[in-house]
Amino acid sequence: PRTCADAARDARATFRALRDADAAPRRARVELPLPSIDVGTDDVVYLGLHGQAADWSGGMAQRFRATRALLERDAFDGYASEYHGRLDRDAEGVGLWSLRANDASDEAFAVVVTHVSDVTFGYFLKLLAGEYGEVESKIVVAVNAFWTGRGEEVGQPWEFGLKKAARACLTTDAWEKVYACRRTRSAAGAEGTLVRRWPGRWYLWNDDGSEVVKEWVDEPSNREMAEALNAHAGVMDAVGFNRNAADTSRDDDVIT
Repeated sequence: PRTCADAARDARATFRALRDADAAPRRARVELPLPSIDVGTDDVVYLGLHGQAADWSGGMAQRFRATRALLERDAFDGYASEYHGRLDRDAEGVGLWSLRANDASDEAFAVVVTHVSDVTFGYFLKLLAGEYGEVESKIVVAVNAFWTGRGEEVGQPWEFGLKKAARACLTTDAWEKVYACRRTRSAAGAEGTLVRRWPGRWYLWNDDGSEVVKEWVDEPSNREMAEALNAHAGVMDAVGFNRNAADTSRDDDVIT
């Protein structure tokens, strides 16, 4: 995908695959690129090391508006979708939709929730517990979620019960990333785009998307992607990222 709208339309096919497959994940994640205001276009661009978790000048409200537009205009096109609102007035950016095959009278096959984080994970647990409606029989898709680890950072330090529930949720269910489109860059400046479409592999494309640089079964780390991009571009790691510390020194008369 060259644009954020292209990626959202690409993700639409993944929703269909989840709906039709017998062994599809019932708890899944989707990572969509968002248009950068600084660039002023819909192109998929590098947003920094933390990607969608990076700060936005307009805060979560701005990020949510961009995500909602991509979902309703592109990712949900062809489905009967219904927006139910935010999970709570304090759950900024955590919107909820239900998806039906094509007719509003059909039973919803999936619910979609956006921007779940460590801070708002408690509301997400209430959703999974059925407090906002029955979800046990439905596919739950978390779009552009950015919780960390297995719930270690969820809530406040003293909220032991919440942390335990979050850990159980993230450990029991894999929350597999069924779709991802992310622009990435090495410290040496080599860029590429990481794409995954369930049930396929993870593919790292070169700068202009004309060639696959490398592929993986599991999601690669930033380090793995940087090494692959550098090798493909024929550039060395930037100073400070060399595996051999001796290669980092600018002096030629040091012992170590």
